[in-house]
Amino acid sequence: MSNLILYGGIGMFLAILAIGGFLLFRKLKRKQERDVLYWTYQDIWLEEAFDNNDVAVYGFRGSGKDVIFAHAIALKDAPHYSNIWYNELTEVRDLTDLHVGGNLYPDFIEGNIKRFEPNFIEGAHFFISDAGVYLGCQFNKELNQNFGELPIHIALRRHLYNSHVHTNSQALNRVWDKLREQQGCFIHCLGTVNYGDFLIVSTITYTKYESALACLPPPKKSNKFEVLRNGEITERRFKVPINALKYDSRHFKSILHNENKEDTQNEPAKFIV
Repeated sequence: MSNLILYGGIGMFLAILAIGGFLLFRKLKRKQERDVLYWTYQDIWLEEAFDNNDVAVYGFRGSGKDVIFAHAIALKDAPHYSNIWYNELTEVRDLTDLHVGGNLYPDFIEGNIKRFEPNFIEGAHFFISDAGVYLGCQFNKELNQNFGELPIHIALRRHLYNSHVHTNSQALNRVWDKLREQQGCFIHCLGTVNYGDFLIVSTITYTKYESALACLPPPKKSNKFEVLRNGEITERRFKVPINALKYDSRHFKSILHNENKEDTQNEPAKFIV
């Protein structure tokens, strides 16, 4: 009798253990499924953001600005243009290519439009890395005087090429104001965490420049009046496979330092993100 009770107790324990294991497995599987859905949703949001807006990505050094650019480019997996090389589908261009055939604002007002040959393909975005270096706001006057076609090009790019021009910079207001005025999505990179095979980039995204400039935190409880006042403010994270990051994270070293390329061509890739 005692043996039956003992065996029954062991059987009950094993049954409870099996049920517990099953419930734990199901909980972990559901969490994994939720994680997959989360990362997938964030990737869809990111791709749509770059397809529908001129996007400004900003944040301190090492916060993940170029990683976000590279991830958006990889998700799109299509030809694109940039001032630096991101992957095999990048065509590197000078910013002087962002023109409108010699037309300036008097030509539009007076109807003296000069036709020109398109120099970009349809639907291919232009990514400007380190826009604060190329188009710094401290040179607003000189930029207005010498590169008046560039903001016209950006304003008309959707008409001309059905695509957008995106920038990244350390400070949001560091970029030429004529570009900032036309941007409709702002991604503030807060930092990255390296998990070996992938990086997690933490961000806050904004739809209103003033809120992005003030670095407002996401509201604890959003309502339509809050959105009307400050725009949409959302905390987001992005999971970026490291093997998809092919760009030179030390681009300016390669173009500014006078050194023998043979000394560095065999060095392993280094990413400063």
